Amino acid sequence: MLFTPNFLPCVAYFQKIMEVEYININSNDIYVKQTYRNRATILGPNKIQNLIIPVHASSTKTPNKDVQIDNRTPWQRTQLRTIESAYKNSTFYQYYDYLFVDLFEKKYTFLLDLQIDSLTFCLKSLQLSKTICHTGNSGEERAVDIHAKGLSENLHFKPYLQNFGNEFVPNLSIIDLLFCMGPETLLFLRKQT
Repeated sequence: MLFTPNFLPCVAYFQKIMEVEYININSNDIYVKQTYRNRATILGPNKIQNLIIPVHASSTKTPNKDVQIDNRTPWQRTQLRTIESAYKNSTFYQYYDYLFVDLFEKKYTFLLDLQIDSLTFCLKSLQLSKTICHTGNSGEERAVDIHAKGLSENLHFKPYLQNFGNEFVPNLSIIDLLFCMGPETLLFLRKQT
C-alpha cells in the first residue's frame, strides 16, 4: 500500500497505517492543493483550525519531493502557538509537547522533509514501530490519499472526548487524539481497524 506524504496526518491516515508493516511513501506523487500534504486540522477554542504550511508549487506540475516551503513568514512559530492554545490544557499535552521542539524549530526547505519528520514524530509519540520507505508510484498501485475536503473512503470514527465543543469532530490531526487520549491512542486506533 502506498501513502501520499502528509503533514501531521489525520486519524484516517493512521487507521490505514495500522493495517501495514511498512509505510511506503510515494515521494514522486504530484503535489495537489487542498489536501493534507501541507495542512493539518485541529480543534481550537472557537472552531476547527487549519495548520497550513506555505509552499511554492504548481498544483498540476510539481512532484511532492520538489515542493519547497515558503519560509518568508514565521509559520512555524504561529502554528506552534495555535497548537499550544488549543491543547495546553488537555490531559496529555505536557507529556508530548517537548517532542514538537525539533519539528517547529528546524528550518525546512522541502515539504517532503517536514512531512517525513512529522510522521516520525507521530509514530514516536504513539510508540508505534513502523518502517518508512520512499518509493515512486509505478502505476500499478494507487496511493492512499485522504483529502482535506472529505474522505475518499467510508471510515468509521468512534467519538472520544475532545477539548472543545459539544459535538464530536471526526478525522482531525492525530495530535488531537494523542493530546486527548495519551497512551490510550494506540489502543483506540487498534480497535478502529
